[in-house]
Amino acid sequence: MIKCITLLICLAAALTGCTPRASQGSFDSPDPAAKLYAIHRAGTYQDTAAVKDLVEQLSSDDLAVRMIAINALDRIIGHRLGYNPYAPLIERQTAVDRWVQFARRGYVSSERL
Repeated sequence: MIKCITLLICLAAALTGCTPRASQGSFDSPDPAAKLYAIHRAGTYQDTAAVKDLVEQLSSDDLAVRMIAINALDRIIGHRLGYNPYAPLIERQTAVDRWVQFARRGYVSSERL
């Protein structure tokens, strides 16, 4: 029994050591904390190169991802383009379509809506 418990503890320690820290996350990270960190970091540093990735996050099923993504976009662009992370899916999708069009136009750092 003790060997089994020891093995489980060692296995758990090994598995948790294999995952990257949240601060090493990216927009496509499977770890929610890592993804949220990447989104927050983009907004904090007003990373204009991340606008398209942030727009993709607006369609997430995860409310926290949507909230952090729109806050990051608001910080970078200065506008929400009518997006509400709490809105029903149909309303959110209409706003996401506006964001997609905006991102396709290409973001210019001096552009403020």
